[in-house]
Amino acid sequence: MYVDTPLSSWSIEALPFFYRCQKTPSNQDYGLPDQLPFTLEFDAKLGLARQGKNVDVERALELCYQQGSEISGMMEDNGIGQHYAADFLAYIEKNELALSGRRVLEIGCGTGYLLSLLQARGADVVGIEPGGQGGESGNRYGVRVIKGFFPTTAITDKFDVIIAYGVLEHIIDPVQFLKDVANSLRPGGTAYIAVPNCAPYLESGDISCLLHEHWSYFNQGSLRRVCVAAGMEVSIEPSGFGGSIYCRATLGAVAEADFRLETESAASEFHGFQAKARQTSARMSAFIQGAGDAGIYVPGRMINLLAITPGAASGNLRFFDDNASMKGLYYPGFDFPIEDFSALKKAPPARLLIATSSFHAQVSERISAAGVDIPLTTWADFFSGLDVAELNGSDGC
Repeated sequence: MYVDTPLSSWSIEALPFFYRCQKTPSNQDYGLPDQLPFTLEFDAKLGLARQGKNVDVERALELCYQQGSEISGMMEDNGIGQHYAADFLAYIEKNELALSGRRVLEIGCGTGYLLSLLQARGADVVGIEPGGQGGESGNRYGVRVIKGFFPTTAITDKFDVIIAYGVLEHIIDPVQFLKDVANSLRPGGTAYIAVPNCAPYLESGDISCLLHEHWSYFNQGSLRRVCVAAGMEVSIEPSGFGGSIYCRATLGAVAEADFRLETESAASEFHGFQAKARQTSARMSAFIQGAGDAGIYVPGRMINLLAITPGAASGNLRFFDDNASMKGLYYPGFDFPIEDFSALKKAPPARLLIATSSFHAQVSERISAAGVDIPLTTWADFFSGLDVAELNGSDGC
């Protein structure tokens, strides 16, 4: 299952290659593998956990980006995506006194929804997006989107504001990327960056944060160190919605910082993550092997753990998610169609794991309000250090 490696890296034989849910339990119809190896490395200079380079992963990612990656957290004009957009827009507006007339570039703009909100506020906007999502933007939102990757010769202008929401973690060399961003800013310009906050996962040993799409796994400290290494002054804060870190980065002379104590602490956390992660497979096995069917709410957060848990893929599992567009679809390697909340109410599983650190309290309350009486295990319970035997009896409330 695991390959023992030096403390600076940790190799996992195979993790699901997930970039969006599919109509079948396999990526093969799209010319992509269902699994690929994964190596987690520790960058001692930046104090950053990052995925080791792998040419097979790079090839697969290039193809899936061209098809359009659709991992949860995208900003949209409906559902949870609208909440992500509103929260990030509020962060930008808190720091920008006026957007009217400002030249704005969004890197990895998806459908262009956030750009449309900025355009409505008078900004002069353009986006760049490698996937097919951006192709509909001109008609749907009336914003200009260039198909491709940043940096590109198709964009030579300088900008007052550059946005990269959920992008930096996808970049192999985040320091060079931020240097390219800095070179595209006008004097006095600002970059607004959002990345997933991996701190809760790294601290608890939750390997669900490991995705082949993500090359870096940031907490507030490592994000700050990467920005400083790129020569940018930064202010960082947690998002108001979801589990992201927001960063405001500006050009300026940055004094060389001594991060030795910080990176030593990060190294200790990295090695602790490995040790804790090795224990969670037994927890998942105990959860699955209880009597009756085991349900997982927000299953995308558990497919890594399921992949390294013997027998999980053929177990008596059910997957549930609130995202209506995912209903009836599959995760690669798992023959369990995703069900919605109405299916859970109609036929509850014998027990349920709520696999989200950001929203487990809200989901627990919703289940209780619906009168569904089943044992609940929340994300916090699962990674709290409970004995394996306790999991199936935990109500999580």
